[in-house]
Amino acid sequence: MDHPEYSEKYAEGAEKSDIPGKIKQAADARFLDGSSGWFVSGGLTAIGQSSNPMGSLEVGYAGYQTSYFTQRVGLVAAANDDDFFLGGELGVRFQTPTRLAPFLGLGIFTGVASTTESAEDDHEDNDSDGSVDERGEERVNFDGALSAFYPEIGAHFWWTSRLRISGFGRYLVTTEGRDADAWYYGVSFAVFR
Repeated sequence: MDHPEYSEKYAEGAEKSDIPGKIKQAADARFLDGSSGWFVSGGLTAIGQSSNPMGSLEVGYAGYQTSYFTQRVGLVAAANDDDFFLGGELGVRFQTPTRLAPFLGLGIFTGVASTTESAEDDHEDNDSDGSVDERGEERVNFDGALSAFYPEIGAHFWWTSRLRISGFGRYLVTTEGRDADAWYYGVSFAVFR
């Protein structure tokens, strides 16, 4: 009842004996029309056949054009012991206009990657500490660009009319070929106005 539109709509509310009406009122999230807000996501993926998963962090902005359709844009950083990705993503989601809202989505990701490799025998001071080819010295190399298209599935839960918690799974179809395709699983927290 903290949302003005919702509280006006349900000021009278359903009768105590009207169980379907009470369920409808509790589940209704049609007040989302025109709302927007910032989100932060964390996730885990293993690109291709890699046994070394990458942890990721995403910060972005999402907006509802209607109570069942949202768009979002975000910046993503993902890393493990060997690789680092930095990029951006755009996506759309279709959901039910309910507080517990399953959704289907589509999106694209594009970014650049770097790798870390041993530099103990390259006759250079890679870490700028005055020593050349010391034990454990590493260098970072640009590894190229990676883009992916993804379908996704998940669910939102509206804790309040402003706070949303989401879980999702995306299947990344990459430009590197089918051997590099991967599942990405994540959890997101968003604050809307």
